[in-house]
Amino acid sequence: PPPPPPPSGASAPPGPSAGLPPSAPPHPDSHPDSSCPTVIFQDPTLDHDIYISYCPDNCKGGSAFKGPYHDPNQIAAVLSKTFKPWVASVCLGPSPSGDFYEDRALHLKKVKVFVALISPEYSNNDQCKMEYQFALLSLKKPVLPVIIGPGKISDTIESYIEQDGRIPFKMDTPVSGESEFSTRMEYLADAIKKMITTVNTERETQRLQLLNIQEGPQVGVGNGPPSYDQALALEQARVGQDIRERVPQVGDHVIAHWQKHSYFTATIVKFIKSSMKFEIRWDDQDESGRFPDVTMVALDKVPERWEVSVGSRVFFPQGHYCGQAGVRTGGMRYHEGIVTKTEPCSGNRLRCHGHHLKGGADDKWVTYKDYSFTFCCMSDDLRVAPNPYNVTHAYSNM
Repeated sequence: PPPPPPPSGASAPPGPSAGLPPSAPPHPDSHPDSSCPTVIFQDPTLDHDIYISYCPDNCKGGSAFKGPYHDPNQIAAVLSKTFKPWVASVCLGPSPSGDFYEDRALHLKKVKVFVALISPEYSNNDQCKMEYQFALLSLKKPVLPVIIGPGKISDTIESYIEQDGRIPFKMDTPVSGESEFSTRMEYLADAIKKMITTVNTERETQRLQLLNIQEGPQVGVGNGPPSYDQALALEQARVGQDIRERVPQVGDHVIAHWQKHSYFTATIVKFIKSSMKFEIRWDDQDESGRFPDVTMVALDKVPERWEVSVGSRVFFPQGHYCGQAGVRTGGMRYHEGIVTKTEPCSGNRLRCHGHHLKGGADDKWVTYKDYSFTFCCMSDDLRVAPNPYNVTHAYSNM
């Protein structure tokens, strides 16, 4: 028999995804705390079909627990009866390979659908935002946003949902009991099933579109058509190339952190995978502070329109510094900031307003000439750091 209509406050399964832009700026965080609550042991041999991303603060025992029917652990446990989920959060514990980002990036690349259990806490958690950004804007995975907690969602997550064009699945209203929760979960599972079917159809369509391509063994067997696996490999190669173009490589000119939240121009010398740092060479020839974290380095190139929006973490220019004879030359100062307002301008550019993310309380020097807490400049003048997941993906063969 057909299922009953959705309960009050729950939406019907969302429709197909709109087109996805290539990337968006990240807002990185530190590695997870293994003491946080977790659920479902992950078997690395399983071929997981969905990736569940959530904030552990919303789980039972967390600081923002909203009740058993809004508990990510409970939702994930029910979905595991229908799907083979890889359950992720900011606190999954020690990484099997020793590389937190690499383990999660590996599973993100394999799954068909990314399910985000969104709450105000999720939307303001840097690790959760990075997972969402990597899945949606870098890997271009179908994403199902599931709102599980009432309250204001951050501008960053709101912008991701808006760019994707998919209607969020609502589970943030009160639940009367087990029966209503079960009905909501049935609708959620149905929405995920439809998305997986769409993914399979889209990939099969892509394979069929390649039937007329005759490139010998590079695409198919002899002059035959490419297989599903070959078509998928071509898709992944294109995604990989797109990601690598947004990650600093050896020889690239960058904006990098020196010390006390000060940023200057430099060139990449080497990527150090074990510590997720770059070795750099400063333009001004200074020999100190030459090993910044990957989250504190940005390509010195104009960001694309879609890389800058309200809530974006950016590096912006403000002030100059003088050289010191025999030590270094002078140059432009850059600072970490956040965009709070954008205005469209000619040439597909934006006028961006924002403010510093760090101040005197963070031991940042704020007495230099031309200092102002706020900034206003064109998007051409801003620089955007890569998502650590993108860095891990780009250097995965090291």
